[in-house]
Amino acid sequence: MLATFFVAIIFGLGLFLLNFSNASSYLSDNPQACVNCHIMQPQYITWTHSSHRETANCNDCHVPHNNVLNKYFFKAKDGLYHASVYTVRAEPEVIRARPPSIEVIQNNCIRCHQDQVTDAKTAAFISEHQANRTDRTCWECHRDVPHGRVRSLSAVGAQIEPIREYAPEDLSVIPEWLEKSMDDTQTKNEK
Repeated sequence: MLATFFVAIIFGLGLFLLNFSNASSYLSDNPQACVNCHIMQPQYITWTHSSHRETANCNDCHVPHNNVLNKYFFKAKDGLYHASVYTVRAEPEVIRARPPSIEVIQNNCIRCHQDQVTDAKTAAFISEHQANRTDRTCWECHRDVPHGRVRSLSAVGAQIEPIREYAPEDLSVIPEWLEKSMDDTQTKNEK
């Protein structure tokens, strides 16, 4: 009886956490899921004003596309890592892709831009294009694609004005459920 009670408590807490964190949103390809974590707002806003906005969402670049199982396994693994870091408030000051993510992002750049990467005509006007196209990441040259010049949390003052410039007034990058939760927490703290 006691074991059943504890299993029920753990199961109930698990369901509550899944519902509270809006976990089902992470199964989709909706970029709004990425801004469930407020730290990604600058990346989201700059992406909304990039050339990639019309053709690629976050998952198009940041998860593997070789098969469905690998896609969702990678999303789950990466998501659990991000949730853990966010939960213990250990976000790095400068967000950088980890080695498995670097490989996935690079493969996706090549997957979408294979014609440009392998086009022999390109080699004629870009010096050492043949040698350089495979031994370094695409973003070593294409630094501002697709996230602009977002660099660190310490540069928030420098980031705010360009982000406000890009963000339409009616754009809410904080999902409604998270904003309500934050308002409720703030109200409780004020009392």
